[in-house]
Amino acid sequence: MKSRQSIFTAILMAVSLAAVITALNWDFKTALVPVICGGVVFTLCFFQLLRELRGKEAKGTQIMDSGFHKDATDRENMLGALQYFGWLVGLYISIWILGIYPSIGLFVVLYLLASRQVSLVKSVAVAAVIIGVVYVIINQIAQEQLPDPLLYEILF
Repeated sequence: MKSRQSIFTAILMAVSLAAVITALNWDFKTALVPVICGGVVFTLCFFQLLRELRGKEAKGTQIMDSGFHKDATDRENMLGALQYFGWLVGLYISIWILGIYPSIGLFVVLYLLASRQVSLVKSVAVAAVIIGVVYVIINQIAQEQLPDPLLYEILF
């Protein structure tokens, strides 16, 4: 391996593969999320590892700044990590208040607009696709009934 990043990518790839293999022995509904997420993570790590081992650097393809930079101070990197943590906390609170579908749409649109590299139309299109995928997984495949959000309980 050429770098610590490649080692980390390989470990993440192995963990996601182990999660998928382990989940295949579980009940269908229980295994659904680990298999889907683990499969996606494994695939992304596989292509990332190939790119790292070939030594190819992506030029101008980054959609969102990761918040971590080699030349940044520890404080700046910590603030970047806290910013992403804040996004996740906001998503969680939004799901609790508004429900999962409007929250995912709102989160994706706002997150992509915050990057200032994606237009409103593209961010809404991406949000619609993600909402559709989540809906199919939850309602059609797993056939789960989601709890009512807090706002629904207050209004009705």
